[in-house]
Amino acid sequence: MATPYDLMMRVSHHYYRSHLTMAEIGNRLGISRHRVGRLLKAAIATGVVNIEIRVPTSENVELRKALETAFKLKAALIVDVPPDISPDQMKQVTCRSAVSFLRDRLSAHRTIGVGWGSTTFELINALEPLDLSNTKVVQITGGNKRLSMQFDCHEVARRLAQKLHVQPILLHAPGIVDNRRTRELLMRDSNIRDTFKYFGELDLAIVGIGAVRPAIQSMLITSGYISATELRSLKRAGAVGDVFSYFIDEDGEVVRTELYNRLITIGLADVRRIPTTLGVATGAAKARALAAAMRGGFINTLIADSSLARAVLALQPKAGKVRAAPKARIAPASKGSKVNLRRTCD
Repeated sequence: MATPYDLMMRVSHHYYRSHLTMAEIGNRLGISRHRVGRLLKAAIATGVVNIEIRVPTSENVELRKALETAFKLKAALIVDVPPDISPDQMKQVTCRSAVSFLRDRLSAHRTIGVGWGSTTFELINALEPLDLSNTKVVQITGGNKRLSMQFDCHEVARRLAQKLHVQPILLHAPGIVDNRRTRELLMRDSNIRDTFKYFGELDLAIVGIGAVRPAIQSMLITSGYISATELRSLKRAGAVGDVFSYFIDEDGEVVRTELYNRLITIGLADVRRIPTTLGVATGAAKARALAAAMRGGFINTLIADSSLARAVLALQPKAGKVRAAPKARIAPASKGSKVNLRRTCD
């Protein structure tokens, strides 16, 4: 029979390591939710669990104000990072320093869309569990089986939902299919259409930024999802990065190569309707892609490191050309259709 100390250790492990809810722990161990809560409090009081809030870097207010002004952002957090750390360390430091910023925005919204990527995963992974059981978490782009499991959109959505103590609304479809006809067939599936209906309800979206130029830092490309031929086509069309799975040029316009018609992702009109679109990115190499995403109106709230912020501001004077939202022209739905799934761009 487990001792009280053993039970406290097991409860602590399930809550802080496995990120189970108190109700899930109670069901697993055969105890009440209230007892789970008491054991968690006792674990902190006795030192079994030590909660340490570490802020290894400080916010750069000057860079934040400059970016908010240049790109008409609703809000930004720019984290000062040491110049001699690795890209992975920069990502970790930035995301861990942004937890409070993220928590405030999660608490203020009720239907949250989430994309894929290593930086998005790192940000959500740094978040402590929150009791936001009235919140909906929606996967807004199709999956990518070539990605490491934790970076795939299904897993990122599950992780965020777990942190908020809710069930995720998943999009059970690949992010890119072989041809336009396959996409049209998949979009007739009632399960996929049901998920798309939630896109019009989103009041917050959290997405990463991929870069095509000057160096490739896009998981759509490095995962092998985009072929060499498709990459050449994107570059010829002027693509500098991707956001919401759309490849965009320097001005934030969607690049309409053949790949565009094979995407299964949130529509541009739905992106335009989201009040808060939070982009998270690190590293100066993503400057052109991030600047384009903000110019195009894809991002109106930002988490970034200071090296990336400086590199973006160095791209002036184009920084002043900002649209209110990504351009989109939605074709009328056919008779009897409940969900409009055709997308065209101006």
